[in-house]
Parts: sequence; C-alpha cells; structure tokens
Amino acid sequence: MQCPFCGREMEHGFLQSGRTAFFTTKRRRFLFWPDEQNGDVELTQHNWTSPIAPAWICRSCRKVVIDCEETL
Repeated sequence: MQCPFCGREMEHGFLQSGRTAFFTTKRRRFLFWPDEQNGDVELTQHNWTSPIAPAWICRSCRKVVIDCEETL
C-alpha cells in the first residue's frame, strides 16, 4: 500500500491494544467503550480477548492507516 501522505510503500501489520481501540471526535475521560450514538467508530475486533485491527504503517512519515471494514 502506498502512503497517502508521502507516497512511499507502507508496511502491513496490526494495531493491538489492551482494550477496545476506537476513534472519537470528542476526548472523554474514563471511557472504555465507543459510543456509536455520538459517531464513535470501533477500530478493533475480539475486544474481550485481544483487541486487534489490520493496519499499515509508514515508517518514513510515521503515519498509520487502519482498515475499519476488515475483520479478523
């Protein structure tokens, strides 16, 4: 995959976490689960055992791209 920021080749791997990883537009304290009613997007699967999501990293510009549609 080409990096959408710098155009270099990205390396495939996985985003892993100790808890559910999700994207939110509002920073909240002590929140461990996404709030879909507020538009939060859950990024990881298998959140009770080992949260993981396919991802690509550009080691040149240090950006990470996560495929929210792909499940493992």
